[in-house]
Amino acid sequence: MGASMNLDEVPVSRRFSYWRDMAEELYVPVSLSCSSPKTFRFQWDSRFVGDTWAGTSLMTPLHVSRTRQHIARSENDAIKVIVPLSGAISVSQDGHEAQVRAGQFFVIDPAKPYEESITEDLHFIWLHVPRASVTAQIGRIEAVTATALGNETPYARLSMNYVLSLSKVWDDMTGDAGAHANSVALDLLTMAFWERTQQVRLHTSVHRTALFQRAKSFIDEHLADPSLTLAGVAAALDISTRHVRELLAEGGVSYRRYVLEQRLARCAKDLADPCMAHRTVTDIGYSWAFFDSAHFSKAFKAAYGISPRDYRSIAYRL
Repeated sequence: MGASMNLDEVPVSRRFSYWRDMAEELYVPVSLSCSSPKTFRFQWDSRFVGDTWAGTSLMTPLHVSRTRQHIARSENDAIKVIVPLSGAISVSQDGHEAQVRAGQFFVIDPAKPYEESITEDLHFIWLHVPRASVTAQIGRIEAVTATALGNETPYARLSMNYVLSLSKVWDDMTGDAGAHANSVALDLLTMAFWERTQQVRLHTSVHRTALFQRAKSFIDEHLADPSLTLAGVAAALDISTRHVRELLAEGGVSYRRYVLEQRLARCAKDLADPCMAHRTVTDIGYSWAFFDSAHFSKAFKAAYGISPRDYRSIAYRL
């Protein structure tokens, strides 16, 4: 079960002071300052995904400072991961300084002093990861704190995209599903940190999980490409086709079946979309690499129990 807060319901004159008084209970002890307290806004929601506390927030410009005095009285030592969705934040820790925007993320260690300055209205995803989950894999994390990570390396990009995707469905996740999703996210973040420090540990369970997710991600990004092949996936990951098959099999996935299921799912989504009403059923199938309309109709009916045309008709009536 999650929790949420929206300070829009608090009178403008009291908003920032109310948040400042509440902050230590919600996060970790810090000093907060705001140059425009009368325009301050804050929204927050949270839930547990596995053993990671996670959520999204909206916050207007302010400055955050965590000193050694704050740390001395803190009981929360979770590692903090921030993924901006819009806006910008400047962060410093361990001699590093970075401005981080959408398309990037950063990590902070609350066990040491740090500073954050939100310079534009910031909408972001946050993860509070149990310290042991991080240090067990990478040990000391000062090499990656307060560093903008993002599209410059494959696993940083994949980590960010996975967390973005996870945030859209995590309210529906419970029990084993949430624990599994959290485990995958932590493995991808670990790979991103290993990449950054050039200490990737090959042939580990973390590496195999990350490779599996990278293979799926590559396939998903190229479903519309009729030339997509297992050999192409292997070449993109710089591994053998046999290795790709093994990775997918470990994840309970057959390459051909996965590609077919995902292409059909994309077709189903487009067929149910009123914005796609101007496109014919054949055209939609063609756009997802089904070039034989009879084969497309047969495969779709086998998966969904009705023809593509009937599926569209029913979806439009709902």
